[in-house]
Amino acid sequence: MGHPNIEQRKFTFCPNLAGSDLEHLITQCPACTRFFAACCPHKTFGGDIALPNKQPCHHFQLVFIDGACSNNGRDDAKAGLGMTIGDNEEYCWSIAVKDAVDPGGPRTNQRAELLAAIEGLKQLEAANRLQAIYEAMGKGDSHNKPASRHTDDLRSTYIVVADSEYVVKGITEWLPTWRVRDWRTAAGKQATNLDLFLKLDEVTASLEKDGITVGFWHIPRAYNHKADRLAKLATGV
Repeated sequence: MGHPNIEQRKFTFCPNLAGSDLEHLITQCPACTRFFAACCPHKTFGGDIALPNKQPCHHFQLVFIDGACSNNGRDDAKAGLGMTIGDNEEYCWSIAVKDAVDPGGPRTNQRAELLAAIEGLKQLEAANRLQAIYEAMGKGDSHNKPASRHTDDLRSTYIVVADSEYVVKGITEWLPTWRVRDWRTAAGKQATNLDLFLKLDEVTASLEKDGITVGFWHIPRAYNHKADRLAKLATGV
């Protein structure tokens, strides 16, 4: 399953929205507090979402991710992951990187960013599966509010939102070229953090096999402050 806004897993907006400010492109549902990307067909962008009884389209589901690491690469480094899909507490995750999360891996910023992308997709999928259970029971969302998402959009398109060009370019551009070069860079060296890129590819491919389209979107750091705060909190520094 594909989507015209996603090519080789890179997410872009339709031409009508491509030049818009990010404030208009990132939307939030007032009922469930979840984050979504503006949708051209449903015209849920800009001031439209402020109209009475107007809900943003729930099709492009966003998970903001970030990784942090103090004393990057040193023996005493402490790394953390931050992920969020909405303002509710249950939609925010702050996870310290221990051996259970990354066995034997060095604690670095780049590994933390990749781990956050992996964990972010897992948490988004788990949240949607829980949501589906509540809706099947007729309870709306987990706060017992009326269900606010479009039921036909549930688990349709996931967008990993990162301020890390390393993560987004890595999974959308570099990994396919490494694959044809026997997992080596243009310089003939093994790609750094290949194990985590392959894990991210595995998680993404599993969702795609289940009928979910997955895209990756690179944004400026200023728009990723919530995930950044959660990642730094996880380092305990």
